Amino acid sequence: FLSRNPAYLSQDDDAIRDLHLANISLSTHNTFQNLESLNLETSVLASKPPTPPPGPEALARDYRERTGARTGADYSDRLDRPISELLAANNAAGPLLDKSGKPLKVFTLTGGRKQLQDGVFRSGHNLPTMSIDEYLEEERKRGGIIEGGGEASGIIAEPDEDDYEKGEAETLKARAWDEYVEENPKGAGNTLNRG
Repeated sequence: FLSRNPAYLSQDDDAIRDLHLANISLSTHNTFQNLESLNLETSVLASKPPTPPPGPEALARDYRERTGARTGADYSDRLDRPISELLAANNAAGPLLDKSGKPLKVFTLTGGRKQLQDGVFRSGHNLPTMSIDEYLEEERKRGGIIEGGGEASGIIAEPDEDDYEKGEAETLKARAWDEYVEENPKGAGNTLNRG
């Protein structure tokens, strides 16, 4: 095929040459983008704050020490006061918390030991509050129990053959139902699943 059509061979050389030129163009473009990125990075690094001088003193001090927030006799790292101060303050009458929210007295949230003990040593489920008979009596008072039934409720009264109006009404109802069933066969409903 190629021996009969030598034009395809020369077109391949042109395509390969175009490919190499496109690759060189892409590499040049990427190089200039990287140079621009490096220039931006050097400008960001030039605007950063100066680093502190090395040494143990610079490591030990933090922001609060440098600004003087940790100086003073009333400052402490503890969140609560020593137990001796709390016990001494517990005997005195007064508020439980100071203005900053620190406790002034030792206090418990529950009323007593017996209350805690009753909460711990109890059954793991809710105990019944009434018997079954009491529950049924309450339901009967509320009207939740239907009275009646038995054998007498199962007997169906035979239709009166002399009552033509009632028979006529039942016949018309049966005819209307038959017509509805014929007009609406089973499965002819919502065939497009709309709605």
